[in-house]
Amino acid sequence: MKSPQQQIYDAVFKASLELGYKTLDYLPPHGESYPFVFVGEQFDQDRRTKLFIFGDVQQTVHIYHDYKKRRELTDMMNELKRKMREIKRTENFYVDCTGIESQTLIDSDGTRTLLHGILEFEFTFH
Repeated sequence: MKSPQQQIYDAVFKASLELGYKTLDYLPPHGESYPFVFVGEQFDQDRRTKLFIFGDVQQTVHIYHDYKKRRELTDMMNELKRKMREIKRTENFYVDCTGIESQTLIDSDGTRTLLHGILEFEFTFH
């Protein structure tokens, strides 16, 4: 059985793909076309009872887009937020998105200025 953390990661990745976004599990080399979604860092806290495993997972999702496409970036961020709130079940666990934090930064790929959206999702599983 996959870990609950991997199941949540997979659900987040799948949700981004279902929205039609180019979704990666790595940061690509310079020259990648924009926009793209990078499902990145994950932090987790497990708790166990006599019968069950439950816990929390914080999943970070990065969105990179051209600097002049702020509206498209914020639309993507809002759609991802909506989609994460819809995740209620993975293969073996019930899941609830209990919190979302976001920020938009100015970034660079070395040759051009980019927008970098960062979404941090908090999930509880049981």
